[in-house]
Amino acid sequence: MLDLPAIEPAQPIRDVVYETLKDAILSGSFDGSEHLVESELAAQLRVSRTPVREAMRRLESEGILEARPKQGLVVKQHTHEEIKEIYLIREALESLAAAHAVKNATDEDIVLLESLVQQMEDVSDNPEDVFEVHRRFSEALNKASRMPTLVGIIESLREQISRFRRVSLRSEERKAKARQDHRQLLEALKERDEAKIVALTHAHVRGALDAFFGSNAGSPGR
Repeated sequence: MLDLPAIEPAQPIRDVVYETLKDAILSGSFDGSEHLVESELAAQLRVSRTPVREAMRRLESEGILEARPKQGLVVKQHTHEEIKEIYLIREALESLAAAHAVKNATDEDIVLLESLVQQMEDVSDNPEDVFEVHRRFSEALNKASRMPTLVGIIESLREQISRFRRVSLRSEERKAKARQDHRQLLEALKERDEAKIVALTHAHVRGALDAFFGSNAGSPGR
């Protein structure tokens, strides 16, 4: 069982428990076949079972946990076909968001994206730091579309396969390619070139999928 820290919240306990468990799951801290036991998690976090139960139900509804007969809730394991499907949907939705970002992005959005591109150059080699700055860039670009419902759907899909997206950024080659992709996306946004940014988005998402399967041949797993 994972050694989780006790929670001392500055916000509603149910939200803190949810975020703590989700972060642990998406960072790969739980074994894929490990049964998540409500009472054990509550004891480790030093909270009652109620917020843990609520968090687990929420994570199940988001497709991060799944119920298995005689096992209870475990971390959802995606097949290759499921991962491909999610990436195809992401490709379509993120291309739509990028097209609208060209029309709706503000100067403040562009300044933020420029800052994040620079952070990609300066970030440490810690895998979580690398993943986080790339995640923040994608989120900021999507939000520049000014289509919050669309952004919410994209983020839900991205969270489901967050563990696999981390894998695709492990190699130096993929990290360099992702940085290049993001710089090009930013330039297309600044040029207000809708056709260019849509084409770049398609290529970027497909490249991420290829990178994952290239590093995980034969096993389900960005």
